[in-house]
Amino acid sequence: MTSGRVVPLTTSLDASEPYDVCIIGSGPAGTILGWSLAERGIRTLILESGSNLFYWLFDRRLRHLARYDFTGNTEYPLKNTRARMLGGTSNFWTGRCTRFHVSDFEPNPYTPDGNPWPFKYGDLEPYYERAENSLKVRGNDFSEYVPPRKNPLPPSPGQGISTLKSLLAGAEVAVDSSPTSAPEKGYRFFRIQDEILPGFLSSPHGTLVTGANVTRLIPDGEGRIAEAEVRTMDGIRKVARGKIFVVACGGIETPRLLLHSRSREFPNGIGNGNDMVGRGFNDHPAVNFFASIRHARNTLSPFGTIARSHQYYDSFRSEGLGSVLLVFRQAWFFPHHNLPLLGLSKISNLPKAVLNVMGRMTKPTLYIGGTIEMRVSDSNRVVLSDRNKDCFGNPLAHLVFDYADEDLRTLERSRELIRGIYRKLGATDVEEIEVSWSRHHQSTCRMGDDPGTSVVDRNLRVHESPNLYLCGSEVFVTGGAMQPCLTISALAHRLADHLASRLGEPRGAVRVPGPAQG
Repeated sequence: MTSGRVVPLTTSLDASEPYDVCIIGSGPAGTILGWSLAERGIRTLILESGSNLFYWLFDRRLRHLARYDFTGNTEYPLKNTRARMLGGTSNFWTGRCTRFHVSDFEPNPYTPDGNPWPFKYGDLEPYYERAENSLKVRGNDFSEYVPPRKNPLPPSPGQGISTLKSLLAGAEVAVDSSPTSAPEKGYRFFRIQDEILPGFLSSPHGTLVTGANVTRLIPDGEGRIAEAEVRTMDGIRKVARGKIFVVACGGIETPRLLLHSRSREFPNGIGNGNDMVGRGFNDHPAVNFFASIRHARNTLSPFGTIARSHQYYDSFRSEGLGSVLLVFRQAWFFPHHNLPLLGLSKISNLPKAVLNVMGRMTKPTLYIGGTIEMRVSDSNRVVLSDRNKDCFGNPLAHLVFDYADEDLRTLERSRELIRGIYRKLGATDVEEIEVSWSRHHQSTCRMGDDPGTSVVDRNLRVHESPNLYLCGSEVFVTGGAMQPCLTISALAHRLADHLASRLGEPRGAVRVPGPAQG
């Protein structure tokens, strides 16, 4: 567990003096926001339901809190989609840090009616630079199809994609390396709680409380949030007080908390006066193909390299479809591809070591996946379950999630594109496996200038409350086909600037470095 200024719930809450900012959730949004505020001298509290990986894996009560009900035709996975622990679900993040495209912020066929993005790419660009600095994003050598970086870091060892570039040139496909967070305190993956949280904990202005399950936001009768009700697994009830509250719990738990926080003042839940909280849920489904391939250079790696193509991102939109991001991986070893050849269709119960042995190949394979953007549909939504409750007696979330006709067309168009690339490369034994999900929970509390079509304004403040903010992928207007973490982090930096301006930076504050200062 991360050490530092982690204090017991019983001594840190119920204090007479409210914190300047109380943040609920320690994922990328909450931790980056908290660190940026504490460095400015703003007294900041982060409340986290879990603690470390051990408790997440072995505390059944904690895992039960992450459950939710589901209905819909997407066959959406119910397990391993969320994590209540320091760093949140980013504990299972591979570090990919791709910016949204310029076109994502412009009106396009998938922009919700009456709810465009309230700002443009250029408005977020300086915060993208700051987020890339915070997350130590490496990678350059980008094609013309991605937004350019002003000061990109060089790629990490092993990020080279020259072989895939050479191979895919035969199909006239331009590929890019994947900008990736480079850990300083770990071997492979960037972990928020190891890389950024210590900076928050080392500040005298930052306080972290773990094991703090926020079950309700309590208003003061005038629209402001006065307190957050906090419960422990042992039955202790406390309240956290703050001048400003920020909910950063993700695209399922954030709307659940808002909907559950009903009161005389907010009879339908906080921020839900226009029935928009929870609406618009979307994720990134992907089609997945494998095929046998040969390369004249005969340098195909046995362990694989990964590249992505943004070439078709905007061209799909010109067809009235969602955007698509193609992913290429070349290797000799793909368990999911080879086990069916051995007569094995069920692999989930096999040990990883067994999979590795059984998956070894005698010929190189090229994987191509197509990750798509889904249409934001208000019928896809998070509501409160009328069947299941958590250990505190509160309703769990219920996810209603169906494919739109446009989603099915985009998936099918992606299949056609991938099969065409294989034909140009002369691939053999082309095989498609089942659709996979990225587990990116987006757009359930969208931002916008119109309270009738959105939940938060352009500064991420809930329209109906003067001191309540949301931060995370739940505020995205559209999801694009990009990984959300970098945009989440950019929005956290942007929100930190806004809150610091609103609160007034205290004397002696340490100003957070801008994008050009490293």
